[in-house]
Amino acid sequence: MYVRNHMLPKEKLTTVNLNDTIGTALEKINEGKFLSLPVFDGDVFKGIIMKEAIYRHYFDQVSKDKTAFLNDLVVGDLYSNIYESIHENERIERASYLLKKLSTPFLAVMDSNNKFVGILTHVAIFNAFAEIFGFEYGSRIVVNMFDIPGQLARLTEVLRRENANILNFTIVDAKILDIMRVILRVETEDLNGLIEKIQAAGFKIGEFSK
Repeated sequence: MYVRNHMLPKEKLTTVNLNDTIGTALEKINEGKFLSLPVFDGDVFKGIIMKEAIYRHYFDQVSKDKTAFLNDLVVGDLYSNIYESIHENERIERASYLLKKLSTPFLAVMDSNNKFVGILTHVAIFNAFAEIFGFEYGSRIVVNMFDIPGQLARLTEVLRRENANILNFTIVDAKILDIMRVILRVETEDLNGLIEKIQAAGFKIGEFSK
C-alpha cells in the first residue's frame, strides 16, 4: 500500500494563502473543524498554519483587540514553514512511522518532481490500517502459537483443508517469550467447526468473532 492511495489530493484540500487574513484562516479552520491548514503562495506549498498557534499568538500579545488581530495580521505572519514531507510512491508503513515519530498534523506529499500533490493525515493512516485488517469482512480469529519454524505453514494448511479463504493475516508480538500472535480474517461457512480443527491441530485460540 502506497501513500498515493490514501493521501488527500491537493484539489480536495481546504487551504489558505500567505496573504489571507488570520480571520479568514480561522474561519476556514472552524468551519471544517480542522486543527491546521496547508499554506500556499499562489500554487506553491509553503507550510502549515495551526489553530493552536493563532490562539497562542492572540493571548500572548499585549493588545487584545480581536478585530485588529483578525483583520490586520495575515497567514504569512503566523504560519510555520517547517514541515515534514513524504514521496507519493513510498509505502504507507513509513508514513505511519513518521507521523508517530514527528509532532506534525500531516505529512506533505510530493511527486517525483518534488511538487506538492496532497497531504497524508493521521486519520488516513488509521483508515489504511483498518483496510489492511479487513474489519468489515469475514470472521476474526486470533491464534497464539510458538515462534518456531513451520508453525505458520501448519496453520495455513489447516485453513486450506477446511476451505477457509484467508482475507488477510497479521503477526504481532504477544509480549510473551517465544509466543507470537496471528490475527486472521477468514471467510468460512462453519466458523465453530474451523475453530475446532485449529485447536485439534495443537494451536491455542486467543479469541474469535464473526
